[in-house]
Amino acid sequence: MTEGRHRNHGSGESADRSRRTACRRTSHLLAAKIRSRLSRAALPPPLWLRIEGIAVALVGTLAVIGCTVAAVLAGLPSSKAVAAGVVAVLALTLYLLVTRAGRLISGVVAGLGIALAMVVPQAATELTLAGRGERVQVVVTAVDVSSEDEDRYLCSVRHGDGTPVQRRLWRGCSASVSPGESIAMVYDPKGRIAPRGASPAPDTWQLVAQGAGLAGLLAAFSYAAVVRSIRRRY
Repeated sequence: MTEGRHRNHGSGESADRSRRTACRRTSHLLAAKIRSRLSRAALPPPLWLRIEGIAVALVGTLAVIGCTVAAVLAGLPSSKAVAAGVVAVLALTLYLLVTRAGRLISGVVAGLGIALAMVVPQAATELTLAGRGERVQVVVTAVDVSSEDEDRYLCSVRHGDGTPVQRRLWRGCSASVSPGESIAMVYDPKGRIAPRGASPAPDTWQLVAQGAGLAGLLAAFSYAAVVRSIRRRY
């Protein structure tokens, strides 16, 4: 029995040594993997990856802007112009996901791209009307409260010759405006952009500044996403 206990004790010690050896090997492997990750992250990205990042950032950002501006100049409504920009954003995001840039940073890129796609049509419309728009006086025929915003009023208007304007105006329209009064309207002579009420203080440059800021952030995060993807590719 004593001999049996010695054998059991010896086998127990052997098992303990095996477990300790396995734990040490696992710790060494994890430490080596962490050191490899840290050393690789500390290295500057290769030139080809930086060129790829710049190309993706420029092409992606310009695609979002170009699609929305082209839709506006083609006479499409703002909703369809935004949709055209969102398609470009989805293409950029898909590329980043395929290259394993990471879901978090790809989500940031998608959010910035959608915000940019929403701002650009407004800025493009304002710039176009500021460049070639013509200002005329129109006669108010009816004043209604907007169904989307109770603080906003919409004026139905007509030209001086009696021709009705298809779009209702909210700029220059208020509760103090009565049918029969005249307000200023800016319209596109080419008819590609819907007319709108003239504003004494247009927010054109504010929209341009917002668009420029979003475009810069989109390009920066797109570049960072591409450069970061090398850690996941190899």
